[in-house]
Amino acid sequence: MNTPLSSPNPSNPRGPSGAGSPPSELLTVFGRTAGYLLTEQTAHEAVDGLAEIARDIIGAATGAGVSIIDTHGTRVSVGATDGRVLEADDLQYEHGEGPCLTAWSLGEPVIITDTRTDPRFPRWTPTVSSLGVRSCLSVPLLGSPANLGAMKVYSDTVNAFTAEDEKLLVNLARSAAALLGHVQASDTPQRISADVRASLTERDTIGVARGILMERLDLDRQAAMSHLLQIATDANTPIGVMAATISERQDGTDLFPER
Repeated sequence: MNTPLSSPNPSNPRGPSGAGSPPSELLTVFGRTAGYLLTEQTAHEAVDGLAEIARDIIGAATGAGVSIIDTHGTRVSVGATDGRVLEADDLQYEHGEGPCLTAWSLGEPVIITDTRTDPRFPRWTPTVSSLGVRSCLSVPLLGSPANLGAMKVYSDTVNAFTAEDEKLLVNLARSAAALLGHVQASDTPQRISADVRASLTERDTIGVARGILMERLDLDRQAAMSHLLQIATDANTPIGVMAATISERQDGTDLFPER
């Protein structure tokens, strides 16, 4: 008998209209590592936190995971919201195929609407379908010179994820990749990159922008952060850039589209 994927928490609003404050939560996950050494243990804790955020921001998701992959296609760290997600991820590396490996290698999102009928991964989809997984959305953690890994969400219903879900997950993955920097887990601790430390300074800018939105649109903290994420996604702009734009333009210019 299959164990259901983790169920959404009904007390935790999710999706575009109630995504909470994932960018702020994301910064919190990494904030404690600023200026310290990044080890395999802290990298694992970070991707676990990212998996929880991914599940909470995508309303249709019943499970989520994040994998850091090295340049040889070897998974070096993985975070998952539940055992089923971890098993589905393990099967990709066992079979050498799957949406996460493809998203990582091609640098573009991969969506599976029904694992029982999708022909692209003939070894992976039958095995993951037997676990009760029906839909999957995987997006790359884009990096330079090589992509860092992939972020994915699963559902136990067919055709669960929309184009809007894809945009939200891509935006979250963009911020996550910036914070992860060039993490390469190894036995030797590595100091967090300058890119990560620079990304952490976005916290203050995002806080200012959130406050402006709260005042101008009469929103609470959670709704203001959700709205900030939404307008950044609609503009295909990183959350930090949109926050800086809002913070710099407090002259009455209409920056705030109707909700």
